[in-house]
Amino acid sequence: MNAVLLTCAVISTIDLSGYVEARPYVAWNDSTSFLGYNRGWLEFRSDESKYGAQVALDLIVPYDTLTFGHALDNIDISRLAVWLGSENARVIAGKQSLYWGVGRVFRPLDIFNRTNYFEPGYERAGANALLAYLSIGGLSSLRGILAPRGNIDNTLAGGRFGMNVASNDIGITAMHQSSEELTVIGGEITGELALGYWAEFAYTWQDTLDHSKLSVGVDYTLPIGIYAMIEYFFDGSGVSDPADYDFTQIAYGYRQTLAQHYVYASIGLFQNPFLRPAFNVIANLNDGGLIIIPQITYALFDNAEVTAGINYAFGTDESEFLNIMEYRGAAYLWARVYF
Repeated sequence: MNAVLLTCAVISTIDLSGYVEARPYVAWNDSTSFLGYNRGWLEFRSDESKYGAQVALDLIVPYDTLTFGHALDNIDISRLAVWLGSENARVIAGKQSLYWGVGRVFRPLDIFNRTNYFEPGYERAGANALLAYLSIGGLSSLRGILAPRGNIDNTLAGGRFGMNVASNDIGITAMHQSSEELTVIGGEITGELALGYWAEFAYTWQDTLDHSKLSVGVDYTLPIGIYAMIEYFFDGSGVSDPADYDFTQIAYGYRQTLAQHYVYASIGLFQNPFLRPAFNVIANLNDGGLIIIPQITYALFDNAEVTAGINYAFGTDESEFLNIMEYRGAAYLWARVYF
C-alpha cells in the first residue's frame, strides 16, 4: 500500500512538456531542392526539492523518409538522468545537457557539444556523465564531472571553480582524458559595465600538439528594444591559408571550423514580443567568406510561432562556407507549437 501511495505521489509530480515543429526549406545551388524534416520533443520531468528525474525523447522525421516506422526506429533518447540534492549541492547521473563555457556561439571550453553556428539555440544532444555541483556561500561554486567513454582510460574527468569578483562571474576549468592524452585548462569571465561582456579561453594539449582558443564578445540592448551582439573567435588549431583546408575534417566530424579567425554578429528588434525580426552574420576572416541569416519570428499564440528566413553564403570557390554547405542558399518557413 505504501509503495502504491509513493508511486502515485511521484507520478503526480511529473511535468510533461515539449514541442512539435515542421522545418521545411528550399535550397539552391546548381539546382533547387525541397528539404526539411518534422521534429517532436517530448520531455518528462519530476523535480522535488531534493531529488528528481528527467527523460526526453527526440523524434526527427525527414521528408525523404519512406516510412514512419523507419523514423520510429531512430528515436533518440536525448535526456535520461536522475539527480539527488538541493540546487546548492546536487549530483546528476545519466544522459544530460552539459553546458561548459560562456560564449554565445563559440565556446572553447565546451568539448561536449558541437557548435551549430547557423542556429546557436538549437536543442543540443545530451551526454552520459556524472555531474556534481556544490555552492560555497553565495559567491563561489565547485563543479566536477566524469564522462565515461568505454573504459576508465577513456573517461573524461574535469572540474570548474567559479567565483564572483567585483560583480564579474569568473570560472577556472581543467579537464583530462588519459586515452587521448588530452588535457584542457582555461577560464571565463562575464560581467556588465555599460555593455554586457564575456570572454572564454582554453589551452589544449593533445599528444604532441597544443593550441589555444579564445572567444570574446559584447552585447547591448537599446531602450527601444534593439538588441545587438558581436563575438570574435580565435582557433589556434586552424589554418590561416585557405589552400590548406581539409574539408573531410568537418565532413567526418573531427572539427567544427577550419580557419583561425571568425566573427559572429547579430542584431534584432524585440520590442514587440509577437514580432521579432533579426539579422545574423557569420564571417570567416581568413578567407573572406560569410553567411547572412536574416529572419523574422511571429508568435501566433502564446504557445505557437512561425519563423521565416534565408541562409545565403558568399565567398570564393576555396572559401570554407561554400565548401562545407550542401547548398549556397536556402529559404525556410518553420512552425513550432509548444505544450
